[in-house]
Amino acid sequence: MTKFLIDSLQPKLVAQFARIIDRKQLAQSYLFVGPKGAGKLALAEWIAMRLFCQSVQDGAPCGQCPECERILNHNHPDVMVVKTETQSIKVDDIRGLKQEMSKTGVEGNQRVFVVEDADKMTAGAANSLLKFFEEPVPGMTVILTATSKNQLLPTILSRAQVITFQSPDRSAVIAKLEEGGATSQMARVAGRLTGNVADAQALLASATFQDRVTKVFQLLERLADHDPESFVRVQTQLLPIAKDADSQRQVLALIGLAYADALNQHFQVTSMQQLDLPAIGVLAQRSSEQLTTALQAILTAQVRLSQNVTFQSATEQLMLKLLEG
Repeated sequence: MTKFLIDSLQPKLVAQFARIIDRKQLAQSYLFVGPKGAGKLALAEWIAMRLFCQSVQDGAPCGQCPECERILNHNHPDVMVVKTETQSIKVDDIRGLKQEMSKTGVEGNQRVFVVEDADKMTAGAANSLLKFFEEPVPGMTVILTATSKNQLLPTILSRAQVITFQSPDRSAVIAKLEEGGATSQMARVAGRLTGNVADAQALLASATFQDRVTKVFQLLERLADHDPESFVRVQTQLLPIAKDADSQRQVLALIGLAYADALNQHFQVTSMQQLDLPAIGVLAQRSSEQLTTALQAILTAQVRLSQNVTFQSATEQLMLKLLEG
């Protein structure tokens, strides 16, 4: 039996839906609400596979039969996923879905329709979809996913069963990255920066990200030694690897992770998520007041960056504060 990503991200919800389907109590409409990377679409696909799987094992889809493979490859005639790469889902995007909803199942009575990021639907698109919620069709299950239910029509909210997704356990994300071949250190870095497997994997696939992490780690060694060159390295080492807003935020976030780990280590609080850097052990020997002040300075730099202060200015000021400590 295949082990799916959703099994580690949301094990309780997987077990819950396994029981619901076994008891034939699946509702006709659901709204999956939760943060990005929490596994909302993955659970919707798991439910579809569980309904169509030819070799269910211990209440779970096998992930290997022709039905499961077609769903995973997005070419099953009775499972349709609507998504958009733009800022909104418009009436035209929903029109094709409604046309499919009006048809009978190609290979049976069961059909599954998924609208990803349903909170991006325009009012017209939402009203267009509302008819299904008012007149549900037997054997049809509609699953909407959203990061915020407040953007959806109250009439849809009142008719869909709302399932709330919690942020995935960072430890589970890191473990999944290690299973995929990432080193323990890089899995911790990417997992903590993103909090979800898909985005973390995208970071790890980037050579520029790997170089960015290396440069920041080298800077942290200098900071731990109170080396004044830390200030100079902003221009010589950081600017070349932090040319856009995302990479600049990553640099400050990485420095923040190290100092947070140092404060935890200072108080002898450890976890598998912490970075394994000699510099952190050195920083941990400083007083709690010094480390707290450093974290406040890092937060200030992040705020200044969001207020359109240049990365160089915000980071050089940060280096001065950290060297004072």
